[in-house]
Amino acid sequence: MKPIAKISHFFNVAFMRGIYLAIATLFISLSLSIPAQAQEKPEIKYAPVNGVKLAYYLKGKGDPMILIMGYAGTLSAWDPALLDELSKNNQLIIFDNRGAGLSTDTKENNTTIPQMADDAAGLVKALGFKKVNIFSWSMGARIGQQLVIRHPELINKAILCAPNPGGKYQIAINKKVGEELNNPSLSPMENFELLFPVTPEGKAAAKVVYERWAAAKAAGTIPDDFIVSKETKARQVRARITLWDADNQNYKDLKNIKVPVLVADGREDIIDNPKNSVVIANQIPFAWLAFYEGGHAFLFQSYKKLSETVNVFLQKD
Repeated sequence: MKPIAKISHFFNVAFMRGIYLAIATLFISLSLSIPAQAQEKPEIKYAPVNGVKLAYYLKGKGDPMILIMGYAGTLSAWDPALLDELSKNNQLIIFDNRGAGLSTDTKENNTTIPQMADDAAGLVKALGFKKVNIFSWSMGARIGQQLVIRHPELINKAILCAPNPGGKYQIAINKKVGEELNNPSLSPMENFELLFPVTPEGKAAAKVVYERWAAAKAAGTIPDDFIVSKETKARQVRARITLWDADNQNYKDLKNIKVPVLVADGREDIIDNPKNSVVIANQIPFAWLAFYEGGHAFLFQSYKKLSETVNVFLQKD
């Protein structure tokens, strides 16, 4: 996932500009403002797991569902509107990966996709849950695959959003897009817009989602937890690119998954090619596959339709 660099600073600047007031008014008129349900205040707690302390909070009621964030993202980076929809029928376990946001890390670099999957499993056990559902995105969907593979006894069902199978089986990111994705001179908004289609509709969707974040942060309904250190980003780059690109075993192990899996993606995803979702869905026995309007952040742009599919998927025997 593309980092939401310096997002806290950008929020402060954004609120000083009149254009965002106009956008906010438009959102209200279009009934896109944050639902009343979102007014609860998150309570951050910490769990010792595998030599680190993972920051997390719980939201909603129902069957437990662990949310696994992507590259350089934190527990605050989930779209508040998506969280509101998912929390209607699920108790969400929202946490920071090791080294990200409020979670600690070890001095040694233990950050790999399998290690982060073990962290997620450790958090589930630390919280006393016997089984959970998985909702994962981008790098988080790579972690989600490994969580199912390494700890199947903890998983009921899994949702993989914009996943990548790894190794020689993946459709690699376009070189130009990859360079742009890692361009440090891009503004935060330019970085953010890469997650959406490069169209007027995509830019408009990015502003809508961004404003939902801004409103939730201002209201205190999501934690102010957006910072990811350069060291953590470098460790995650090594985990999600260097090591993942050399991992052919993940794809091979997908065929042994026995829990139900929903694979979902945006039709215009330029970060992780949507064909990767087809590759993964074809390898996992009886997997569901669904595509939605949007790019890499389709789950924010099309959160209502995705949430409807997730509800049907989770209710299906």
